[in-house]
Amino acid sequence: MSENVNPKRLNELGDKFFEGIDTPKNIELAYTYYKQAADSGNPIGLYNVGKYFLAKEDYKKAQEFLSKSLMSGYSKAHLLLADMSLSGKGIRKSKKRAFKYVSEGVKLGDTDAYNQLARFYRKGIGCSKDDIKAKEHFQLSADKGNSEGMYELALMMLEEPKSKRDPSDALHWLDKAALAGYEAAIRKLINIYAAPHPSFKKRSRTFLAEMIFYYHELLARKNDKQALETVSLDYFEGTAVTKRNVEKASEYFQMLLKHDSTIGHFGVGACLIEGYGPKTDRFEAIKELEIAASRDYQQAMIKLAEIYKNGTLGKSDPELAKKWYYEAAKKNDPDALTNLGLLHYRNEITNASDELAHQYMENAMKKGGLQALYWLGIFKEKGIGCQVNPIQAEKLFQKAIEQGVAAAKYKYAVMLFERGLKTNSKGKAQKDFSRAKTLFLEYFLYPQHSRNNAAFSAYYLGSMYEDGLGVNQSKRTSRFWFETAAEMGYHKAMVEMFRILKNVEAKPAIAWLEIAAKGNEPIALYELGCLYLDGFDYIQKDASKGKAYLEAAANLGYKQALDRLTML
Repeated sequence: MSENVNPKRLNELGDKFFEGIDTPKNIELAYTYYKQAADSGNPIGLYNVGKYFLAKEDYKKAQEFLSKSLMSGYSKAHLLLADMSLSGKGIRKSKKRAFKYVSEGVKLGDTDAYNQLARFYRKGIGCSKDDIKAKEHFQLSADKGNSEGMYELALMMLEEPKSKRDPSDALHWLDKAALAGYEAAIRKLINIYAAPHPSFKKRSRTFLAEMIFYYHELLARKNDKQALETVSLDYFEGTAVTKRNVEKASEYFQMLLKHDSTIGHFGVGACLIEGYGPKTDRFEAIKELEIAASRDYQQAMIKLAEIYKNGTLGKSDPELAKKWYYEAAKKNDPDALTNLGLLHYRNEITNASDELAHQYMENAMKKGGLQALYWLGIFKEKGIGCQVNPIQAEKLFQKAIEQGVAAAKYKYAVMLFERGLKTNSKGKAQKDFSRAKTLFLEYFLYPQHSRNNAAFSAYYLGSMYEDGLGVNQSKRTSRFWFETAAEMGYHKAMVEMFRILKNVEAKPAIAWLEIAAKGNEPIALYELGCLYLDGFDYIQKDASKGKAYLEAAANLGYKQALDRLTML
């Protein structure tokens, strides 16, 4: 027989069409390959022909070919004949005969037969119920590497009293089955860690979440759509247990495209925007995101809005951003409502309105938007689309902080600091300053802080330690915070560093001042103008230069510069 028609290859081709593997299912075409293998006396070919006739409900021929396969020593034939005996298809219905067929398969060392016999013992099919023998046969199957046997053995172990205390043996077999790709074992492990099992009471939530994600990823690798969606989004967004990894996310999103998953279309588009994926054309990203958006996927709408707002593909287009935010807002998406409010507040679109900004932000808050709490606090503080109401602003900032909005810590701290400066009650002022100091510090230490606001926080802390506002006065600590703010690029802090160092380290003092002046900081321009007018250390008098700096400061509205100029 030539190589291209050897029985193994014929059976493989038959399986391909019988099961519809990478091709349309066609059991008639499968039969032609199976029959050629069977005609050569191949036991598997005989079995497959019997399987074909069983599917065609020709039970007499099915029994004929399965019996020939059985006589040739193919153990799987025992199992199909056992199924026929149980159902009475083509054979007189008999549980005992079914038990006998499976027992003969066990003698041939077939692990599937071990599993079937174990189930018969568990249910008392053709025999007396016997959980001990059931467990023994599942154990034999598991020891031979059968993943179904591992899974069933683990389930029996979990039913035992000792597993309520220590499920480690059961978890061992479940994990082995899971690593072998047995889906039921993977799902069982996810459920065990999600419940969680009573023995995990002392385990941290992080540990449990890590285990759940680990098994979800195993399931995703088996092309499970739901697991793929979970894992891909976790990698794309990052979670408490999963670092953001856009490259991995992109791989899983690509797998989801084969399922025509909406999340897959969104993810492929979002990853392409960040430069990950098989294509480099970012306009392909818009196409994928629009597919997801057309299916009412709100994250895709918001991503499209962000692309146009930020000018990711070129020039910023706030009107297109507004369009997509509005589509998401119609679905009551709080982030979309918040951003619509901001487009109006920042006057970035035509017909912008403070009243609409306030309205959108209030709707966002009602729909659970946490950032909306922060922005409404600002609106109430400034009177954007509403009356100025510092009491409501304070309550909103407090609520935002309770909900984990870090930016509200900075804004509320500024509010407390300024209120402390205005109050006539020393006790109330110190209370406000003390709370402000804590919030400034917490915001500064927050890993995802805004660099600008963190620099402002450091500057405020420097001022508080300089003047002893809510803290013990400390020139050393004050300098630390001013220097920190200056190093972060805050020009007013650079001026403070000039004043601190002026009489002890002139060169670095002036260096800070010059950097701030280049940034058009009015106080720095004024101080530098005075240095040139009066002369200082290595700076020689230069009236022309001094006047130029003062004029620059005066043009920026700095009154002291204007006063000095009138004296020249």
